[in-house]
Amino acid sequence: MAANAASRFDTAPPLPADLLERAAVELGETPQSREDGLRALHEYYDAHPQERPHRMDAPYLLMFLRHAKFDTAQARGRLDAMERWLRDCGDEIGDVTKIRGTDFVELYGQGFMGVLTSDRRTRDGSCIHLLLPHKMVPLQDPSLLLRWSVWVLMRGVHDPYIQVCGQVIVESVEHYSLFQALRFRQVPREVTQKNLRFAQECMPFRLRGIWVTHMPAWVGVLLAIVRPFLSSKLRPRVRLLGSSPSELAALVDLALLPRELGGSHADAGQEWFRAQLRAEAEAAEGQGEAE
Repeated sequence: MAANAASRFDTAPPLPADLLERAAVELGETPQSREDGLRALHEYYDAHPQERPHRMDAPYLLMFLRHAKFDTAQARGRLDAMERWLRDCGDEIGDVTKIRGTDFVELYGQGFMGVLTSDRRTRDGSCIHLLLPHKMVPLQDPSLLLRWSVWVLMRGVHDPYIQVCGQVIVESVEHYSLFQALRFRQVPREVTQKNLRFAQECMPFRLRGIWVTHMPAWVGVLLAIVRPFLSSKLRPRVRLLGSSPSELAALVDLALLPRELGGSHADAGQEWFRAQLRAEAEAAEGQGEAE
């Protein structure tokens, strides 16, 4: 393969050394498959410009190639689904290029959700997203959750661990009252549907599981609300773990989890959020200097 061809298409950073073998075995990722996949996408969109996604940079396209295990037709399908979702949510989201992490300081500060840094992963290597719904307060603008999904996607462009290893959602419903669950239904149905559609049809990160712990007796009410929106592929990945620490400890080292989930770590996702804000600010500063 000519060197100039590689420089044209595969301009993304190389994978960290500890991901090379896993990416090759699980995804079929090699320097050649990266180059071939990116070239195929560029050639297709050059021939079909009306289908071109809003971003064509190598790091963005690689996310979708990895999710599709370098099947370019499948990658195009998810890219198309993403573009349709962005159009359908245009009124709520606005200009995606103007979404910034600082928009979510108050939302993230509630502490009902958290993303752990890539050095704190499950025993099978999956990245961890936390949900603590008892901390959530009603949102004056529920569409903020849609913009949050887009921002997490854009930050994922820079995270090879979530792209290669996938993610799990670990949710504790301890202290989550039936009243709060019913209040959750005040989030417009359309927003809930769009968020779940994003997670199941558009997001280029493998969702390897949803683990629910500390379930109250009425948890069936919550499941009844959510289950109709889950795909047949996702439903078997929902694991109800109860309140015994040993069940969760079999899946992840509890020392990596915050106290709210029975762990001993002091951080519940703020480290990740602060790092993303710093990286975003540095990128904006560098762009300003370049101009």
